[in-house]
Amino acid sequence: MDSALATPLHASLVRPILLGGAERELVLVNCIVIAVLVLGIGPHPLTFLLAALLGTLGHSAMVLAARFDPQMWQVYRRHLVYQTFYPARALHHAPLAPVHCFAARTR
Repeated sequence: MDSALATPLHASLVRPILLGGAERELVLVNCIVIAVLVLGIGPHPLTFLLAALLGTLGHSAMVLAARFDPQMWQVYRRHLVYQTFYPARALHHAPLAPVHCFAARTR
């Protein structure tokens, strides 16, 4: 490849956006659930304990999942949208794809 045609691609353009090592959307949902627990139910020791468990164990689980696949939640959301359109396997009586003969085409 000619070096005159090469364009530098910065890693920040292709790197996923993570908060604390976990997916941004999941971290924000976790923080909202913790805030609803603490502010909605009220100041109680069990509420604070549950909020601390969600904050530590929940975030740790999300970090482990992000290490496996940093875009797992986005892939899962896309899977839910396409689930009815694309079956996991072809049916045994599905028609074969048409084969077009390009050699027989004339101008």
